[in-house]
Amino acid sequence: MIKNHLEGDLRILINRTVEDNDVMEKVKIKEREFLSLKSSSIERKFSELVFCTLTANTSAEMGLRCQEYLQSIENYSMQNVREKLIECKYRFRNTRARYIEHNRKKMNLLDDFLEREDRRELLVENYMGIGMKEASHFLRNIGYFQYSILDKHIQRFLSTYYNENIRIRNPKDYYNIERKFIILSEEYGFPPGIMDLIIWYIMTGKIIK
Repeated sequence: MIKNHLEGDLRILINRTVEDNDVMEKVKIKEREFLSLKSSSIERKFSELVFCTLTANTSAEMGLRCQEYLQSIENYSMQNVREKLIECKYRFRNTRARYIEHNRKKMNLLDDFLEREDRRELLVENYMGIGMKEASHFLRNIGYFQYSILDKHIQRFLSTYYNENIRIRNPKDYYNIERKFIILSEEYGFPPGIMDLIIWYIMTGKIIK
């Protein structure tokens, strides 16, 4: 949606979105859904970690579809995961199957990590296929709203909003750009994880997760 407003005032676009009752009701529904997962089982949390692993370099819709396919398996061997990813026509089936098999073996560490202040860094250090963006996405989806999910849509929005070329090449860049997004979020009275839904709607016309 932003492509039609590149020369316009993005503040007006944000204000129109937050004043749209239909959009904000969808945002509130997602917020409640995410908060409910904060106290969910470790299996359910792991399923969200799988979703965030699968969305990297593909679409949220594809990640969601494959997440649902994988919920039917009990043995997360690379072969079993790969077969399910083939069924849902996932492109990176070999690499992501290997990641998910590895991460499943460390599933029981999740709750311990989530109790730590450095939870995001621990996720990045211990789980394959989980970078800063994926870790932030996972944490938001299970009710931790203080992190910014700086995917390509958010980066493009910020590039226009701040009139600069936003590029993230390393964790230092991520932290620097995250500060910009946090300032923007605070200005409108939302935590970053919820502001993400609003900007994502502006960019794509969708609210997924």
